[in-house]
Amino acid sequence: MNSRSLLIFLLVIATIFAATGAYLALSTPKSGTPVQFPLSASLRDLVARVPASADSFAVVPTAAALQKKLLGNSVTRDAVEQWTSEHEIPRAWLFGRADAVIWRQQKKTGYAVRLDKVRAFLFRVFGPAGTWDGDVFLSGDSGASMSSSDLDALLAQANGLPKGDVFAVQRDRSRGAFPPIERPALTTVSITEKEILITSRASHPPGVQAGKPVLHPHPRAALLSVAVAEPLRILEDVDRLLDAKLSVLVSNGGSIALYDVDTGTVFPRPKGVVSIPADEKTRFAMHEIIGVAEMVGEVRDTGSQLLVSFDRQSMPLYLKDAFEPSPWPANRWSVRLDPVRFGPILEKLGDNRALRFVAPRISRSARDLRRWTSALGQAQSIDAADSVSAGVEELRVRIASK
Repeated sequence: MNSRSLLIFLLVIATIFAATGAYLALSTPKSGTPVQFPLSASLRDLVARVPASADSFAVVPTAAALQKKLLGNSVTRDAVEQWTSEHEIPRAWLFGRADAVIWRQQKKTGYAVRLDKVRAFLFRVFGPAGTWDGDVFLSGDSGASMSSSDLDALLAQANGLPKGDVFAVQRDRSRGAFPPIERPALTTVSITEKEILITSRASHPPGVQAGKPVLHPHPRAALLSVAVAEPLRILEDVDRLLDAKLSVLVSNGGSIALYDVDTGTVFPRPKGVVSIPADEKTRFAMHEIIGVAEMVGEVRDTGSQLLVSFDRQSMPLYLKDAFEPSPWPANRWSVRLDPVRFGPILEKLGDNRALRFVAPRISRSARDLRRWTSALGQAQSIDAADSVSAGVEELRVRIASK
C-alpha cells in the first residue's frame, strides 16, 4: 500500500470514528421520559422478559438520563460512584435512549436493554457478557417469564402511582426492609437535584384500618418527630423505657418530638415532648402519668394541646420551635427525621444489647433505620407519610438534599 492509499485509508477510519462518536453523543439524551401508568407497550414488553423466579425488578426508562440525575443529586452521588467503582456498569453513551429492566434473582443481577443497532454492536464489544436477540440485549441469569395474566395482574396494582424515573417491584419472596409495607410492593422514584420522592403501594395487612387524618405538624429542630392517628406498637417499648403509658396518651392520636436520646445508660432514655389534643378524655388519661412526668419533666396544658416531657430540657426547645406540616395528608402516621444528627444515635441504639431484650421493636427499628439512612449523609431531612384507603396502603417518602 503506497503512502497515498494509506492516508486515504486512515482518513476513512478517522471519519467513521468521528461519525460514530458524533452519533453517540448526539443520540445520548440529557433528559428522559418518566414511567407512567399503565405502562407503555414497549416497557411492558421489557418487563415480560423478567424471570418468573426473580425476587425483584426495576424498570428504568432512558437509563442514560437516570445516570445523570443520580450524579446530579448530592444524596445519591456518593452511592452511585461507589457502586460504579465496584461493579461493571456501561457508560451512559452506550445506553443512548435505551430503556432497561433490571432484576435480582437468588442474589444475582440480570437485565434487559432495548438498544439501537449501533449500540447493540458496541455493547457486545465493550459491554458485559450477554446475548442479542435482534431487539433486546440480555445479560445475567434468565428463565421462564411470568405468564401474561400474572404480569397484567401485578402491573395493574401500579395504576394510580405517580410518574417516576424508576419503577420498582418487590415480589412476594422479596425480604428487603424497605419499604416497610406488605409484599408485593410497587414503588416509583422521582429524582431531582434537590430531592428524591418515593411512593410505594401494597395491599394493607388484615386488621389495618384507616384512622382519622393526622394533622399534627412537625417541629423543625427535633431529631425525630412522629405524628399518629392511633398508637403504634413500638410505643409499648417506649412505655417500658420511660415507665409511663405514652401509648395510652396517644390512643386518639398525637405526636412525639424527640430532641435527644441519652445513650450513656444501660437502657437508652429518650428526651422529647408528647403532644395530644386537649379534651375531657385526654385530660383524664393524663392523671395516670402526671406524677411520673412532673417528677422528671414537665406538663403543660395550652388549652388546645396537652404537652408532656420526661426530661427538663425538651419542653423549652419545643415551645420555641418552628413547625411545619407533613408534605402529604396521612391517616395512619407521618414522620420527619434529621438523618445526619440522628445517625450517631442510631448506631448506638442498634448496637445496644440490653435494648434488644427490653425493647426489641425499638432495637429492630433502629437497625432498619440505620441501614436505610447510612448512605444519606448529604440529606437535609426525610419526610414520610403512611395511609390506608380502599384496601391499599400507600407510603410516601421525601428525601431533601442539602
